[in-house]
Amino acid sequence: CARDLGKARALLQRMEALPVVAARPNARTANTFLRGCLTLGSVTDAELLLERMESRWSKDNEWRDSHGGSPDASSYETVVSLLCQALRHQDAKALAQKAIDSLGSSPGCAAMFVAVARTALICGQLAAAAAAAKQARQLLDGEDTATGASQKKLSQISGSGGKRGTVKKSFESEAGEDSSSTARVRSLEVFQTHRRTELMAELREVESCIGAKASASSPGGKKRKRQSQSSGPLDVDLPHLWSRTMIFEDYGDDESKSATAGKETLPDAMCRRLCAKFGLAAGSEEASAVTARFRKAAGVDGETDCSRDTPKAKKKKKRKNSEEGAAGTGSLPGPGSREARLDLALLMRSAGEALQERQVCLELCSGGGDWLCAQALRQPQAAWVACELRFDRATRCFQRLALKGLAKAEGNAGIIVGDARDALERRLVPGCCTRLFINHPEPPHQTDLERAAVAAEAAEASGAEATHLLTAAFLRDACGAVLAPGGLLTVCTDSLDYGKWLMQAFASEALKELFEDALHGTKADKAGRLARQGNVGLRSEPPSEEVCGACYTGEDGASYFQRLKKSEKGSRGWASEEDQRYFLCLRRRRPS
Repeated sequence: CARDLGKARALLQRMEALPVVAARPNARTANTFLRGCLTLGSVTDAELLLERMESRWSKDNEWRDSHGGSPDASSYETVVSLLCQALRHQDAKALAQKAIDSLGSSPGCAAMFVAVARTALICGQLAAAAAAAKQARQLLDGEDTATGASQKKLSQISGSGGKRGTVKKSFESEAGEDSSSTARVRSLEVFQTHRRTELMAELREVESCIGAKASASSPGGKKRKRQSQSSGPLDVDLPHLWSRTMIFEDYGDDESKSATAGKETLPDAMCRRLCAKFGLAAGSEEASAVTARFRKAAGVDGETDCSRDTPKAKKKKKRKNSEEGAAGTGSLPGPGSREARLDLALLMRSAGEALQERQVCLELCSGGGDWLCAQALRQPQAAWVACELRFDRATRCFQRLALKGLAKAEGNAGIIVGDARDALERRLVPGCCTRLFINHPEPPHQTDLERAAVAAEAAEASGAEATHLLTAAFLRDACGAVLAPGGLLTVCTDSLDYGKWLMQAFASEALKELFEDALHGTKADKAGRLARQGNVGLRSEPPSEEVCGACYTGEDGASYFQRLKKSEKGSRGWASEEDQRYFLCLRRRRPS
């Protein structure tokens, strides 16, 4: 429903009220809705649905037994993840244990307890974190010796979906499914193996943090605390991390039904969403402090910086002032309005720090934030902000920043949760970023990239949503707006065809007046250059850290997508060669 949980909820409730049981939703239908809740961060909607499944769906014998109306393991895992997003680790642990007691242990149970351990640790509950981590370790060890009987039992529930569907498909292929089904099963097995590897790494990270915190809390631990300060979770300051976490949109979810929703100022609405989705206590002193920080960044307290306005914005501002006859009324909405904009430089500034002391680096499509976190630790003098569409990935980024010691008053990392187009075009002050990074953007769904370009132009003309993010319109109106003149935009992709397509886009008439190749005419111009369109080059070697402001080599420069690709290669017996990546490094032209 186009990222609108309100429409999805209404449809689901109409299905639940149907008199014919066969027409009502089953576990697979519910899990589809729950995945929407996970993507959009709706804790309340997910809890309410699970409650109805347990109290109403499962109480109807026909609905439960013949139609698969009972919640399955995927249902519980999704709600546990959302409770951890809201920092409700005690409720999450109780629900995870309930799932095991009701359904038995299955793949995914360990992930629930890893999430609980991580959340408890961030909340400063060391004993609860250690207990959950221990249970996760036991479940992972048990998976190695478990038989397939219990998995098969879970997978046979009519209408069951999610991970159970993966197991069910395996049994079907054993019974003689065609080769395409077998290939799909194999692909799912590869992903599950990779997911387990990632989960083990997460658990080791949590266990290491627990050990560091326990060591620092023990007698004589102050010295060890100082030694491990740079890497341990010894000082998690959630209010400061909340104040650097921005949610600009409502999605028709239950949390947006506040009586004041739609009438609030931007800072108030942002704080409300943090209370509903990320564990900030409504009405608390922390919430007031977070709102005050947002108000300051939106210019409510009089600290605005219009020096970074683009020439186009200044011209528009001047024209509007003339039309309205109101001197001082700019093109940007007033700070107290719902449409006010945030200045990332103001938001990310530490106490006593001058406005221009920190460069603001923004990464789009950040995923779980491992790359951005590594950059923030490498460069504490810069401010690093992740932008991620999906709440489940943004939650992982939020928690990773906390575990890595970046949730402090002097921390230099933040998060934007939501649509990058909306954030860059409508929510942020123009020119507030000096570095922009787009790593492993998803290519268009069409196989033919030229058809994708035509489709993107048609979507722009009609106002419809494009099939991929990096359209010419997005690069011009969103990236071009938020990037300061002279600022750099770096794109990294593992698709050579998509890299060439983007190169041609940047060299097109629509963008060449706005961006130029940052390496053109330098000693690094020809290093690894694979193709060239006009003055824009596509290269197989990453730009240096001195030029683009980030590291793309070694462990700090790696990404989740590289690890996934390596696991796919290893599972298929391919040569374990280094994954090839392709880079574009552009500079936003200065006004002539």
